[in-house]
Amino acid sequence: MKIKYLVLALLPLSLMACQTVQNVSDNVINQINTNAAKNLTEYNWTYQGSKASKPLVLSFSQDQKLSIQTGCNNQGGTWKVEGNSIVVSPLVSTMMACADDLMQQERLSSDIFSEKKVPFAISTLNGEAILTVTDSKGQKHVFAGTKVESNNVLTNYTWSYQPAETKRPIVLSFLANDRLSVDTGCNRLNTSWKVENGQIITGDGASTLMACDPALMKQEQFAGELLTKGKIPFEVNTTDLHAPSLALTDAKGQKYTFVGKMTPETKYQSEGKTVFLEIAPETKSCVGVAPQTCMQVREVKYDDKGIKTYADKNWSLYYGQIEGFEHNPNQRVIVRVKRFDIKNPAADQSSIADVLDMVVEQEIVKKP
Repeated sequence: MKIKYLVLALLPLSLMACQTVQNVSDNVINQINTNAAKNLTEYNWTYQGSKASKPLVLSFSQDQKLSIQTGCNNQGGTWKVEGNSIVVSPLVSTMMACADDLMQQERLSSDIFSEKKVPFAISTLNGEAILTVTDSKGQKHVFAGTKVESNNVLTNYTWSYQPAETKRPIVLSFLANDRLSVDTGCNRLNTSWKVENGQIITGDGASTLMACDPALMKQEQFAGELLTKGKIPFEVNTTDLHAPSLALTDAKGQKYTFVGKMTPETKYQSEGKTVFLEIAPETKSCVGVAPQTCMQVREVKYDDKGIKTYADKNWSLYYGQIEGFEHNPNQRVIVRVKRFDIKNPAADQSSIADVLDMVVEQEIVKKP
């Protein structure tokens, strides 16, 4: 009887141990699946068949949507990872007729992925990502990975391209609210933007209507044709984080390279505070770490009706420079700046940085 009671007493402990082992096993499997899914979404995967004139490209989005560019039609479905397999829903596709080699590649894509549980493996070889998938016949197909650039790379910089024919660059600002602002060198152009399948997708454009010299008007037309209502293949090179490059390819296959400049928000890791400063035409000698010349400034306040007042009518010496502003001894100006706190400034460095946002007022001052 004692043996029977002992067995009954140990049975709940045994069941608890089995449950614990099962929970640990489930957690490990879930983590493996999560890591594998993350690896899939970090790359666009390209397969180039020996007889196909265009590659087959897979894009696994974080919201579990699979997009396939077959070189002919576009296919799409949903996906998830289970163990060592990618589970794909039935694919839907556009229905355009194409050349035989691309139609054959499209059929290959459907055979591998549509409503299938596809065994896969990801590896890196010499720093390159490789995705190997196995079809239902046991045939392996190898895809090369290209790192998907985060939208943050685009929004963290302004991007400038200087045509040889003009003295003003084209400057792009990818805003976080899905708006693209383009300073064409003449007028300012605005459109929508998003990234899909390695392309920047833009919408209709709206522009200011200022007249400019013929060269800048031509540049504005070029910017509109390149950047509005289109799908623009792009590449970002971030080898130098202080001066990355953005290559945009137009509909004719011509590439244009823009150089990135880090936005103040990215540089100083904050949104900044808006401050209005009046700057006097006269400068004064001052002493910082060494003797120097300082601007004279005073802070301006505007009420809801736009009426201007001064926080202090006395001028103060301004040590340092306002980024983007060039002092003119013949002008009195009021500027709007974004003011950023500098974290851990050097001993001889100011704890704030002011960046020019816009010139609000300017007046030519006559010298006596």
